[in-house]
Amino acid sequence: MRRVVAPVVALAVLAAAPAPAWGHATVEGTTPARGAQLERAPERVVFRFSEPVEAAFGAVQVYDQGGDRVDSGGASHPGGRSDEVAIGLRDGLGDGTYTATFRVVSADSHPVSGGFVFTVGEGGAPAATLDQLIDAGSAGRATEVGFGIVRGLSYLALALAIGGMAFAAAVWRPALRTRAGAGDGWRLAAEAFAGRARTITLGAVALGIVASALGIVFQGAVASGESFWRALEPDVIGEVLGTRFGTVWGLRLVAWVVLGGLLGLSLPRLRSTGLAAVSAFLCLTPALAGHASTLPPGWLLVPANFLHVTAMSIWVGGVATLLLALPAATRRLEPAERTGLLATVVNGFSSIALVAVGALVASGAVQAIAEVDALADLVDTAFGRAILIKIGLAAALIALGAWNRRRVRPRLAALDAAGETPGAAGVELRRTLRAEIALMAAVLGVTAALVSYAPATGATGPFSASERIGPARLELTVDPATAGASEMHLYMFDRRTGAQFGRVEELTVSARLPDREIGPLGLDAEKAGPGHYVVRRAALSPAGDWRLDVTARVSEFDAYTARLEVPVR
Repeated sequence: MRRVVAPVVALAVLAAAPAPAWGHATVEGTTPARGAQLERAPERVVFRFSEPVEAAFGAVQVYDQGGDRVDSGGASHPGGRSDEVAIGLRDGLGDGTYTATFRVVSADSHPVSGGFVFTVGEGGAPAATLDQLIDAGSAGRATEVGFGIVRGLSYLALALAIGGMAFAAAVWRPALRTRAGAGDGWRLAAEAFAGRARTITLGAVALGIVASALGIVFQGAVASGESFWRALEPDVIGEVLGTRFGTVWGLRLVAWVVLGGLLGLSLPRLRSTGLAAVSAFLCLTPALAGHASTLPPGWLLVPANFLHVTAMSIWVGGVATLLLALPAATRRLEPAERTGLLATVVNGFSSIALVAVGALVASGAVQAIAEVDALADLVDTAFGRAILIKIGLAAALIALGAWNRRRVRPRLAALDAAGETPGAAGVELRRTLRAEIALMAAVLGVTAALVSYAPATGATGPFSASERIGPARLELTVDPATAGASEMHLYMFDRRTGAQFGRVEELTVSARLPDREIGPLGLDAEKAGPGHYVVRRAALSPAGDWRLDVTARVSEFDAYTARLEVPVR
């Protein structure tokens, strides 16, 4: 069993390791326009996005050609429009080349970044390239991975605390009332279980507090493009707490503290009511901070996510408690008594786990249908592949649970009736529980990765992307990026100077849809200005993830090619 589970878990962890948190907010337009040549400096710079974004963390910055900041600071939403971010410019700006960069947080907490260049009068070469200025505001890979680990630990804390408390209330106490006899053995068994379960729950509370605090810091680092240590500064933490993500995670931190305090209360009724309320809120926080609350229909996705997290916690936490806390109790009993208690507990948890698995599958299906546009997206997108991995791991877990339910549980019941010790059945149960725990750890890792990916659902409307193409930077806009005819604009800027790249002698564009074996289709790109090309009617149909190859020939012997993925919905 171990030889099979270990490589499966390793593969799942590697395949679902958190990638950089690319959001799905895209730039639909700018003021001034990309590459604009102006007679005088504008009063402000505006970015228009495809969805609401957070205007925090130094969201927009503008540099002169010497690399100095020329914005007045304090990005804002002009006219209260949450899908636009603007920043004012200082008075008296002279002729020159100016670079505007942005790094904003989309509605589902994913940071996105980019920039453009415009010229006032006679521009010159900037001290820093557009690439350098954009890349300067990017968090490192270690920060991204660390954030993914913290997300996974936050789910683990939820499962251990909430699942453990549910197990104690719904499985352990009824089993103890049914099987407990007289004597010190049963008293010691009850005390041993209570002590071990309390240790697990308090450890989970401590882990939840630490993970919540670290999550706020990591979000500050990722969103602002700063280091983890710089994100510990009060000003960065204050900006995070002012965002939707920060508010939810801050409240989650408070909830963990309250949960720890409630565990120490000696008033049973108040304690149980408070624990239930706080636990419910903790299970709701992933929906409030993630995709469920930003995608339509929210009235369906938020409850589905809440049910999903709650069912996951009951199942995962129950298995962990069964493996980690129950042996402390059974060791205090006589061998024959162990079988009876073990059989009763396994039977009780099996019924609860069956309901939890049903809720988990149903709520997961609802979310997958809402967050994935087409079956092909399950293979073609990182979000979809993570869902497939999670489904595979869940299927393996369900198979192990079915094995225990159909084979181990009847054997324990028979041994109990015969007054015999658990023997080989107990060993088999322990091994399958360990395998389940290993697979569940992988599921939590994949779940954490899912949060870092943008859903494979599509918002219809313009799509934009950028890519390096030799010495130039290619900026692409496809409008409306739906099946049928779209208009493409391709802008090319010198990566060193930021000026329009005018050295292209011939630009060719081809498109293909690999999944349907369509293409390559040649697209006619007309030159509309220096470094600016337009494809008037790009027939991208049917919907799918189209691959666009752009080749710029700059001389008889030199040509450069860039490849971009264009999701067409």
